[in-house]
Amino acid sequence: MKAIVTFDVSGDGTVRKFLGVLTGDPKSPGIRPNDTEQDNEDACIANISPRERLKRLMGGVIPFVFALAILTWQISADVDRLWRLPLFILFVAAASGYFQWRDKT
Repeated sequence: MKAIVTFDVSGDGTVRKFLGVLTGDPKSPGIRPNDTEQDNEDACIANISPRERLKRLMGGVIPFVFALAILTWQISADVDRLWRLPLFILFVAAASGYFQWRDKT
């Protein structure tokens, strides 16, 4: 068995627990997913109405479809690759709308 040497700066033994799980050490207590965090999944309350969430979703889907259509056209028309760079703005806008919808904010 190989020995793994680590230096635990924090002093709480987290690294030792993690490495114990990785190496299969039966004496290691292991780390459960919520040892250091609380499970707030059920406590998430939407602060916007369903109508506003739908607007956010459409604000994510429409730019994504539009950017994907332009990208498809650029690839099929063999346009210079530098012209694909402005599509980044549309993809960021689409991601922003989608993640706002998903997080209910």
